[in-house]
Amino acid sequence: MTADSAPVAEPGALPAATPLDRTRARRAALAGGVGTVIEYYDYSLYGFLAATIAPLFFPNSDPTAAMMSALLLFATGFLLRPFGGLIFGQIGDRYGRKRALLATLLTMGLASTAVGLVPTYESLGVWATALLVVFRGIQGVSAGGELGGSMTFIAESTHPGKRGAYGAASTIGIMVGFASAGAVVGLFSWLLPTAQFASWGWRVPFLLTLPLCLFCLWLRNRSEETLTQSEHPRIWTALRGLLAEDTRALTLATFASIAVNGTSYIGLGYLSVHLIKVLELPPTAVYWIAVVAILSSGGAAYVAGRCADRFGLMRVTLIGMVAFAALAIPAFALMTSGHLAAVLVAYTALMCAATVAAAPVLAAVPLLFLPQHRYTGTALAWNQGAVTAGASTPVIAFWLVDRLSSPIAPAAVCLLAAALGIVITFPIRRHLERRNHA
Repeated sequence: MTADSAPVAEPGALPAATPLDRTRARRAALAGGVGTVIEYYDYSLYGFLAATIAPLFFPNSDPTAAMMSALLLFATGFLLRPFGGLIFGQIGDRYGRKRALLATLLTMGLASTAVGLVPTYESLGVWATALLVVFRGIQGVSAGGELGGSMTFIAESTHPGKRGAYGAASTIGIMVGFASAGAVVGLFSWLLPTAQFASWGWRVPFLLTLPLCLFCLWLRNRSEETLTQSEHPRIWTALRGLLAEDTRALTLATFASIAVNGTSYIGLGYLSVHLIKVLELPPTAVYWIAVVAILSSGGAAYVAGRCADRFGLMRVTLIGMVAFAALAIPAFALMTSGHLAAVLVAYTALMCAATVAAAPVLAAVPLLFLPQHRYTGTALAWNQGAVTAGASTPVIAFWLVDRLSSPIAPAAVCLLAAALGIVITFPIRRHLERRNHA
């Protein structure tokens, strides 16, 4: 076992020498992973449907301007995620991880259902766009508390020697959530005539959210709480403690999030738009290509987690980032051929490399923080990175294509994010080593 996957000896944490109950760890991974599936199914629907939603809520004589408006609204959801991280992080650090995770799930379910019911611009005018912005913002607040909580909950429930494998549940949950959204959108796009899908069919995937959330609420409620502290410090006191005691952890986790979100959201938030709007491929085919690629990357996340337990978390992340950088330009060049098989290969290769890099990071980030503000620190740092990179990646990539008139231009974003990811693995590994031997 390497230093960056070794047991962490910290006050307030479960003793590293005590084997944790396997049933508890599996239940936590299932509750965290399945909850993340639902959260990111809800959250990613907008990305898959951006091309359909754009003319319904952002009418404009210039299709590029309408599409940019829709992508900027996708970014708006990210801008509110740090606030969600603070709100739900404080709930999780003061009153329990499970209570916060139940709240994030319920909030996302209600907001997504509301998106499926909001009238279009044609019937309600500018108020329709305003309502869409509000509900998208609520989705962002909810997502801001979800992933950091899931990462923390799983890390605290799992034996130190298995954190890579079980920690991959969060990454797998994200990928399955995105893939499920793509599959549902692709199914209804295939079943319905184009006019009906654009008129009302796009709403159905959003409306399916509520029953899925109710099932996941039941599943999550069966898991065991991991918070062992009884004190409830005020929010500003807790934040001062976080900034004073874990400044380095907050900085490292934020840069790690920028790298992971920058590489991941090329596939999760941009490529479907690129293939439909730039390369003019059939939307239904693109949705199913995305489903296959993203599901494949979920399998890659599990393999990466298992390898991380054996060889070290940051070693596996380093390999994934190098592979992503090496694939970026060839993958975008291959997509320009327009052949669906080639597009599938390129999309899958990029997503698998990004996920191999991401899975160990999601397992490692909670370990950077002290237990008393682990949920808040993880959620705040991760969402700061998501705002910086996840929100901007699709917009910048689309803008580069428009400005440079090159379908390979988004590879520049890939290379920049991967370079940061390669650099940040080294200080994270050193910090984990110091924390392990504290």
